[in-house]
Amino acid sequence: MSLRRFFINPADITGETAQLTGQEAHHLRTVLRLSPGDPLTFFDGTGARYQARIARLLKDRVTATIIEHTLDPQPKVRLHLGQALLKGQRMDLVLQKATELGVEAIWLFRSEHVIHKAPKEAQMERWQRIILEACKQCDRARVPEIHAPRELTELMAQPPPCDLKLIFWEHEARQRLNKVLAGQEKNCQAAFFLLGPEGGFSEAEVACAKQEGFAPVSLGPRILRAE
Repeated sequence: MSLRRFFINPADITGETAQLTGQEAHHLRTVLRLSPGDPLTFFDGTGARYQARIARLLKDRVTATIIEHTLDPQPKVRLHLGQALLKGQRMDLVLQKATELGVEAIWLFRSEHVIHKAPKEAQMERWQRIILEACKQCDRARVPEIHAPRELTELMAQPPPCDLKLIFWEHEARQRLNKVLAGQEKNCQAAFFLLGPEGGFSEAEVACAKQEGFAPVSLGPRILRAE
C-alpha cells in the first residue's frame, strides 16, 4: 500500500516538524482516520517531498515528524498548455489529465467559439483543488499553475517564455507533430501549445497565431474532442 499523500504549505514546515491544517488535516483525521505513528508523504507544490510520521492529532491541526526530505528533478522540457474554456466535466478532465501528464502551467482563454461565461473565483478555486487531487493521485510534487482566463489574442501576443509555440488545428494537413519535434533544437527548454474549444479555432484565430509565431500542427486525420 502506497503512503498517503498530502499537500502542505512550505511555511508550515519548521525544521523536522510539519503542521498540517485546514481541509488536509480534516481529511487525514476524520475521513482516513490515521493515527499517531502512521507514515505519510507531504509535498509543497514546488517539488519538495517529505516522508514523515504522524506525531499528534489535535483539534485544528496534525503534527508530524519529518524523516526524509527529497526534491523532484526539474523536467527536461517545461510544457505550457493554453486551453480554451470548456463546459462542465470536460474542463475537469483536462485539468486532471494535464496534471498527470506533467504540464507545468495551464493558461485558460476565451476564443471565438467559446460559448459560456468566464468562471467565477469559486470555480477557479475548485479547479485548483482538482489539480491538487491529481497531484496526490499521480505522486507529483510540483503543482501546475492555473492562470485566469484571458482573450486568445492577448495570450498569443503575450505567451509564457518558451522556445516552441504550437497551435493544434484540425484543418492543418501537412505539418504533423512528429515532424515538428524532429526538427526542433535539442536545447528546447519550454514549449507552449494551444488547444481549442468544442467548436475548434476559427481561420482568423489561426491566421493570428501564425503572425505571432505559432506553428499550426495536425494530430492526424480524425477530429478529436477538446478534452
